[in-house]
Amino acid sequence: MYVEMIDDLKLGMNDDWLLGNTFLVFDLETTGVDVSSDIPVSYALLTMDRDTCISEAYSIIDPKIEIPDDAARIHGISTARARECGIPLEDALKVILDSLLRASNNGWYVVGMNVSFDLSMIDARSRAVYGTGLKELGFSAPILDTLVLDRHFDPYRSGRRTLEALSNHYKVEKGNLHNALEDCKVTYSVLKAIVRKFPEIVSFAPERVTGVQAQFHQSWVENYNVWASSHQKAPIAVHEWPIY
Repeated sequence: MYVEMIDDLKLGMNDDWLLGNTFLVFDLETTGVDVSSDIPVSYALLTMDRDTCISEAYSIIDPKIEIPDDAARIHGISTARARECGIPLEDALKVILDSLLRASNNGWYVVGMNVSFDLSMIDARSRAVYGTGLKELGFSAPILDTLVLDRHFDPYRSGRRTLEALSNHYKVEKGNLHNALEDCKVTYSVLKAIVRKFPEIVSFAPERVTGVQAQFHQSWVENYNVWASSHQKAPIAVHEWPIY
């Protein structure tokens, strides 16, 4: 009975935290996985305030390069479709950068699934187009990465940790995954489930939460590389987090 009361209290605290903050959920679909050379082919930005969607934005982007077939099979955006329906990269960058910087200035949490990849790609594209990156533009929003949090708080669970796998594990309804906007909606639902399951997250002050997850990520990389070395697998490169 006492344990049930404590669990109910934690759930209430976490719900209060979720309802008391604003979250900008961010996702890209891309031509590939190299942040320095690949290009976004779509973006989505979902702003949640008091658990209510107050804005959402989605667009296909014309990367001006061929989209590899392997990538197109994942997200469904072919070169022909991007050229027909996509907006210029510079226009997409302006929307994305404005949204990220507004979130940073307002103290909103920026949320994503493996969001380090998305932030790093936008940082690289911003440097290529404008000559300056996110940090130099003043971006310092608190970050919440569902992949990093799940890995840290449930490290011994077997199986994959894709967005689909996390949505299944946390019993979150999922729509058409690999559509950037749908991925944002599922990612936010996964975040809520993680926060409710692991109350420690609520105790991380906004000014510390990014650094705490950087430590989580670093620890995971170190542990993975020890395992990889013993199994003749390629190690993961050590780099800064969340922007590399």
